[in-house]
Amino acid sequence: MKTRFWICVFLSIALVSCAHGGGKPAYNFNAAVPEGWKTIDSEDPMLFMTKDGGYKQFVLIRERSLAEPFQFTQRAMRKGMLPDEAADIIVNEILSDTNVRNFSLLEKSLARIAGHSGFRLTFIYTDADGFNFKTLYYGFINGDSFYNIRYAATQEEYFQKDLKTFEKVFESFKLVAAKTS
Repeated sequence: MKTRFWICVFLSIALVSCAHGGGKPAYNFNAAVPEGWKTIDSEDPMLFMTKDGGYKQFVLIRERSLAEPFQFTQRAMRKGMLPDEAADIIVNEILSDTNVRNFSLLEKSLARIAGHSGFRLTFIYTDADGFNFKTLYYGFINGDSFYNIRYAATQEEYFQKDLKTFEKVFESFKLVAAKTS
């Protein structure tokens, strides 16, 4: 099960980009870690938190450079890109990931994230180990960065159970460094 947890952590990172070297970078956002949840350190500018382990539920908040191409499609985002266009890049990246099976997009809509125009995706998929996940994925571009806030949980047991907790994390999310759009 420990191996599966780390595979989930890797899958979460791989869905948005390749890892890059260096020490643990500072990120330009804050979000409240729910009581009883723990964070997992990463070398990427991201905050990964879980209560019962990555194969039960997790919240992943990540900042990435617009210049950094995505791992599977090699596409990159750009300043001025519309939220709908950015959402399409994410969907195509997920569809190109060979570790993701049975992907089904349930919702694609515009959303406000900490005062920024962005998008919201709701989707389900099966990972390479056969675990079924339901995911809420929010994303927006600000300055030279793309930010995403994701909540994923095994559909059967945990998604509804921790949805309100995720909503509190989502509401607590704020950028801490002033960046221009």
